[in-house]
Amino acid sequence: MKDFLYRYKAIFITVGVLAVLSLAGILACFGLSKAQEKSCETKAKALESFPIEIGEFSKKAADNAIAEAEEKARIEAERKAAEEAKRKAEEEAARKAKEEAEKKAAEEKAAKEAAEKAAEEERLRKEAEEKAEAERKAEEASWVDESAPVFLYWRGTPTLKVGDTFDVHKYIGYADDMDRDVDLNVEGSVDTATEGTYALKITITDDTGKSTSKDMEVRIIADSGGGGGGGGEPANKEQFTDFRNNYKTDETYVGIDVSRWQTDIDFEKIKAAGCEFLYIRLGGYDSGEFFTDKYWDQNIKGVNSAGLMKGIYWYGEESSLEEVQASVKYLMKVLDGEKLDFPIAYDWEDYRNFETHHMNLHDLNQRYDDFEKEIEKYGYTACLYGSKNAQNTIWTKKKKNPVWLAHYNSYTTYEGDYFMWQHSNTGRIDGINGDVDLDVFYPARLNSQ
Repeated sequence: MKDFLYRYKAIFITVGVLAVLSLAGILACFGLSKAQEKSCETKAKALESFPIEIGEFSKKAADNAIAEAEEKARIEAERKAAEEAKRKAEEEAARKAKEEAEKKAAEEKAAKEAAEKAAEEERLRKEAEEKAEAERKAEEASWVDESAPVFLYWRGTPTLKVGDTFDVHKYIGYADDMDRDVDLNVEGSVDTATEGTYALKITITDDTGKSTSKDMEVRIIADSGGGGGGGGEPANKEQFTDFRNNYKTDETYVGIDVSRWQTDIDFEKIKAAGCEFLYIRLGGYDSGEFFTDKYWDQNIKGVNSAGLMKGIYWYGEESSLEEVQASVKYLMKVLDGEKLDFPIAYDWEDYRNFETHHMNLHDLNQRYDDFEKEIEKYGYTACLYGSKNAQNTIWTKKKKNPVWLAHYNSYTTYEGDYFMWQHSNTGRIDGINGDVDLDVFYPARLNSQ
């Protein structure tokens, strides 16, 4: 019991001491707080006497800080924007440089390929020409001159007026199967100052000595002045209605061929008259110059508008492969891809003065072959136009395609292959003023080729 009391006494003493110490601390803090309040009041009074108010100073400092921060932010934004713009510009420049390089590379590649293609085409062209020339020479070497020269054009009884100039070449044309420079000899003379009849003997001789002779009778008459006249429909004109009735069948079509000589054409009227097709002259090569028929544009528009079948023909005087190639190039430019129902016809008939071309008959046949091959390069087909006599005596080389035959008769006795027959050159049809050629088309003969 004594120990218990002793223990609790010690505890009570310790608690008491701690309570005293806590009270002392509280009093000390209270005193310190009062002292601080007094110090603050003193400092406040001192600040009240300072020349610049503290609130104004703090606001200005804050504004300056904000302005400085904003300026720094603006400068940084501009720096970043400049860097971004520079980056984009560099990327764009790089992109354009790349595109330009790629474009240049593509152009150089295309140019190189085009040059290589052109070189290859030129090589192939030269090879083809060399091959053709070798074949021509080989063929020419195999030729045997078995025939005498022939007259391709002949007017045996020319009539001139007193004072006119007589030139025999206006009335003849001649050629040989091999010789390109046939000799001409004229026996007799003509005095154009004196009326009368003059007999001439015309002889043509090739380089092997073979010759052909014909007699010509030249009449010189006085100039009696003009005169004459008449009216009404000329005789021996075949009306298209009669032509159609005679030659139109289930196996034929009837039509006409035209050029500038027919001038303005009323296509609706010729269609109403029963015309089913037209062969139209596109142009030709005459005296070293190309020409487009004066009425070509008008005629091709008219035939298309009327919905008639159509073909074209080319009047030629070519004497070399190069001239034929240039002619076809010109023809195709004018034709401009026009769709045709018939082969493109080659009309070479410059037989008067033929000797001035310095060709033989083999050469002339070769010109048509050249024309045909050039035409085919453009996706068209070709045919030869010519009279029955010319087909039998001049154009003797076998043709790939049937011909357009000219034979002015009620029927033809031509034994070769033809798909078109020019029956007459004195036809008449409503829609054309004057004569026009009348043609019969045999589609089965063309389509069977």
